[in-house]
Amino acid sequence: MSPCLSMAASSDRVQTARIFLANGNPDQAVRTAEKLLKKQNLSRDEQRELLRLIADAEYMRTTHQHFQQVDIAIQSIDALLHEFPALPQAAQYRWNRAWLWQQSGNNKQAMTTLREIIAKDQQPGNLRRAWLMMARIHIGQRHYAYARSDLLQYGLQVNEKSREQAVGMAWMAIVDKGEGRSDASYTNLATVFRHWPAVVSDQPLLYSTYIKLLRERNHNDQALHLSEDFIRRYIDTELAADIRLIHADIISEKETNIPAAIKEYGILADSQAETGVGRRAFMRKLMLENRHESQRDKLLPVMVALKKVADSNQLSKLEDEAMLDLARLWTRISSPVHNNTGHAPALEAYAHAAISTDQRIAKAANSEGARWLQSKLNTQLEAGHWLETVTIWRKYPQLQPAAGKAPDLEFSVAHAMRMLMLFDAAEDMLQNLYARNKTSIRGQKIMVEMAKLWMDRQDNDGVKKIMSWINRNPLSIYRPEMILIIARIRMNQKQPELARQMLSGVSADALATESRASFWLTKAEIAAAMKEWHTAARNWKQYRKSSGADQVQGLLNEADALFTASEFAEAYKQFMQIPDERRDAAWQYYVGRCQLNTGAVKQGTERLQGLAADKGAGRFATLAKLELANQQAGSLLGAKP
Repeated sequence: MSPCLSMAASSDRVQTARIFLANGNPDQAVRTAEKLLKKQNLSRDEQRELLRLIADAEYMRTTHQHFQQVDIAIQSIDALLHEFPALPQAAQYRWNRAWLWQQSGNNKQAMTTLREIIAKDQQPGNLRRAWLMMARIHIGQRHYAYARSDLLQYGLQVNEKSREQAVGMAWMAIVDKGEGRSDASYTNLATVFRHWPAVVSDQPLLYSTYIKLLRERNHNDQALHLSEDFIRRYIDTELAADIRLIHADIISEKETNIPAAIKEYGILADSQAETGVGRRAFMRKLMLENRHESQRDKLLPVMVALKKVADSNQLSKLEDEAMLDLARLWTRISSPVHNNTGHAPALEAYAHAAISTDQRIAKAANSEGARWLQSKLNTQLEAGHWLETVTIWRKYPQLQPAAGKAPDLEFSVAHAMRMLMLFDAAEDMLQNLYARNKTSIRGQKIMVEMAKLWMDRQDNDGVKKIMSWINRNPLSIYRPEMILIIARIRMNQKQPELARQMLSGVSADALATESRASFWLTKAEIAAAMKEWHTAARNWKQYRKSSGADQVQGLLNEADALFTASEFAEAYKQFMQIPDERRDAAWQYYVGRCQLNTGAVKQGTERLQGLAADKGAGRFATLAKLELANQQAGSLLGAKP
């Protein structure tokens, strides 16, 4: 047989094997090619073509088998490249080998092959896809610094404003997201999607990331539209669950189709039960189904289920979301107007969720928790429960309103601290408040509270500091209040004459209503200190008429002043207005004395005798005995009864 005829026969045999492959039968193609390779009369070209055919067939077979038996396909490519290293299609086969390694999960071998491509194949197209695959492998490994370097190298191989450049920008956005630069990531993906939408939508990771970024920025209409497209295209991918959750979240928030949201949550809760997505869906389904429920017995099973999720997922965003949901349910079954323990679980849960690393959870917990905290604090403040107020305020700093957002509440808390003699803490709060409000009426009111703090703390320079402020603010509407505080400081320093001088130019009408009781109390104490008993009695009477006054104590003090002024009949009338629960031994003594001095000798004597026999009356029993002895001595000496 002539050489030409032999070569033609051999070429026909190779073509026969190629036909099997072209018809989609890689198994028969491989068997035919391997049988031919065993023949001794093959030319070099035929060997090359048969090895190429086997490599192509094995590549097709492992691809169709979802990248099973990748090793066989790799071996066939290695055999081809080893035998024919200068093969014109060598770059493509090296790329096929890298692709197979990467698809089979052997990233180490894939990276080795990609570096070989970069070293041997200098064409821009080869370099582009090699650097891009390396970047994607590094992204999958969360080695974002390496991925950024790869993408920068990739960028050197592309033209400006080209589709290839858009691809690099899109994957760089994934790197930015992974490194915590969500704004940069969103900007890049939005730009790419605007000009090259398919670059984003054709890659599930890029597409899902873009939808998540839209959701983070509350671009919910676009996120809803794209999530529906993603679900249609990529329902079978592992990324679909996250997007389905976003889709359900948006339609539940819009309240356009609550049953559909509940159904979607239910599907995710069942199909993804052991994942974070499934647990989130389970919690959100529970909350949505019970969104209108407020009965404690019906919400308790829901709360128990949420608590189980929180306990089994501690130190995670799942726990944070469960705690936020629990807080919301606690607020439904607790009332802010009652001083009960229902507030504690709600505040504890809100405080936990407020420090979540999930900004959506933290923001909601901060906002809702701050309102609940203020409600509780206002309840305690109205009741004058200073200790409870300060305790709650200090226990939940993460729920405190931002500086300047609730100045009235901060002022009230500072007042509670002053009442508890926590002077330094109160002063710090008041100084910060004043710094933000010094040019307003509120700032002047804050200084009045500060002056009271200096008075209560007995600052040696209290008067000096108050006078300095008055001199700087001579037209302040709170000037009379500040002068009143100075007068009280003078009284505390046992300087009634100086106190009187300070109040000489102040009238009750010039003071705020809440300060008038203090004004008349101070006036009464000054008069009493200077032994002006009739004046003291009149001032105590004015004190009793003032808002916020201690009516019973004012009545007792008025009666005492009248008694000391020897106005026994008037004093008796006042003493008899004292309620029964305040009629102690002192009251018995003074009433008995008044009776003796107003002609009711028998009644007064009997009252004092009973007091003298009372072992629990203390010094007033002794005083009663002395008064009875004086009365008896007077009778023996012939004094008129």
